[in-house]
Amino acid sequence: METITIVLTEGYSDWEIGVLAGTGRAYYGAEIGFVSADGGPVTAVSGLKTEALERFSAPKGGVVVVCGGPAFESDTPPEIEGRLKQAHENGCVIAGICGATLALARAGLLDDVAHTSNGLDYLRAVGGYRGAAHYRDQPQAVRDGRIITAPAPAPASFAFEVLMAAGVEGEAAQAIMGMLSREHARMGS
Repeated sequence: METITIVLTEGYSDWEIGVLAGTGRAYYGAEIGFVSADGGPVTAVSGLKTEALERFSAPKGGVVVVCGGPAFESDTPPEIEGRLKQAHENGCVIAGICGATLALARAGLLDDVAHTSNGLDYLRAVGGYRGAAHYRDQPQAVRDGRIITAPAPAPASFAFEVLMAAGVEGEAAQAIMGMLSREHARMGS
C-alpha cells in the first residue's frame, strides 16, 4: 500500500479527513503521515492542536492529501502549489477536499482533468484557473487519473477514492461508503 501524506494548514477542517485518517490507519493499516504547509504546529478549526509537524515537501510517490480549511480562501493562502506540482511530477496522486481544491487549481492541476469542489464560482475566484470545462457539479468526490477532488460535505467518498489510490481493494474500501450510508439512511426514516 502507498503512503498517504496529509497536509494540514492553520485552521484546517479536521472533520474533512477524519474518516480517511481514522479508518485508513485503524481498519486498512494505511501508513499515514501528517505534515504542515510550512512546518511547525497548527490548530484545527475544532481547536485540536497538532504540534511539531514537519514541513510539507514533495514525496517521491504515494498519495498527497491536502485538507481543506479557511487558509486557502485568505488573501495570503499557504504557498504549496510548487510542491504539489513537484509531487505530481514525482508520480504522486494529489487529493484535495473543500478549500484545498483552490490550492490544486492554483497549481494548475485541475486544468485538464475532471474535478469538483464547493462550486464552479468558488474555483473561478482563483486567478489563472482554466479547468471550468472539466468541472463536475456533484456531491461526491471525483477521481481522474492522479487527481482526486471533493466538496466539503464529501469526506466518505473522498476517503474511498484516496484509499483506492493508495492500494486498498475496491470491495474493502467500499465498506466505508456502506457504513456511512447506513447511518444516514436511518436518519431519513
